[in-house]
Amino acid sequence: MEIKTTSVMKPLGILAATAIVFAAIKSTSFIVGPLVLAILFVAVLRPLYIRMTRKMPVGLAFLFTVLLFIVIIVFVGWVFGLAISSTISIAQEYAPEITTNFENLSNYLDDMPASISGLNGMLQSVDTTKISTFLSGFISALSAFLGNLVLIFFMFLFVLAGGPVVLKNMREKFGEEHLLTRRTLAFSDNLTRYFVLRTLVNAITGTGIAIVCLFLGIPDAWIWGLLTFVLSYIPYIGMFIACVPPGLIAFATGGLAELAVFILLCVIINGLAEQVVSPIITGRGLSISPFLIFVSFIFWGWLLGSIGYIVAVPMTLLVLLFMASFEETDGIAKLFSNLPD
Repeated sequence: MEIKTTSVMKPLGILAATAIVFAAIKSTSFIVGPLVLAILFVAVLRPLYIRMTRKMPVGLAFLFTVLLFIVIIVFVGWVFGLAISSTISIAQEYAPEITTNFENLSNYLDDMPASISGLNGMLQSVDTTKISTFLSGFISALSAFLGNLVLIFFMFLFVLAGGPVVLKNMREKFGEEHLLTRRTLAFSDNLTRYFVLRTLVNAITGTGIAIVCLFLGIPDAWIWGLLTFVLSYIPYIGMFIACVPPGLIAFATGGLAELAVFILLCVIINGLAEQVVSPIITGRGLSISPFLIFVSFIFWGWLLGSIGYIVAVPMTLLVLLFMASFEETDGIAKLFSNLPD
């Protein structure tokens, strides 16, 4: 039986083209990452921009939208700046106490039964001298994002100005009633709603972490609450990243017991926020499966670097909306989401 060459070459060609595109994005992630984040900011603020254009001149609406974006990035920069300063203080002030507590814990495990003292080998594999290096990496990651804010700002200006042209071309190419056109326009509204509701969830999470820090006597509790608020835009894992510095303080001041209490309270707060509060607040909003969220973090983080973790959920949602607009891929999109028809 003769195999149709076209039936084999078409999917291979698509895979090859996809691989080339991903390789190009990966090699230029330092530009693509900020561009993607700028596009998402435009999508979030677009509904507000459209409403303002109906009540005032376009130029004035553009100016107010830009000013709002400046307020957002200044706030993020301020929070990251505070977190960097406090983390530097942790590295300088608490490193000796952390080392001492590791040594005390190691000695304690030596006196335990063999089945438990075996944990000592695992503990000794943790090089306490690398704690400062780890904190330096944490600071570098925050600093790198701060450095990208200027680039993101200028990209935001160009995308906000050029966005209407792209939407006009899409309407002319596919038509007003095409699913891709309608869902692209709806994506902006849904993304705005997602970020507004996500902000409420983050506020609850950040407040909870600040209260926990106050309860345990951890210094700069309000800073860790603000950092948790900002980083919780990365669902599930953002809060735990923000809790690394106060967790080290808890271990330095109270040893393993206080660290265990801190981690337990963080897990409870995160679980309540993501599994109870978030579903109640978001209601019938667009959602994707937790499994796909986990995979998306890995993929977008690998592809775009640190910014990829921030844009993972909205970018995955955008891909699903795009797939759901075509009959060939609609089933796959709905398998991992609750996209409306």
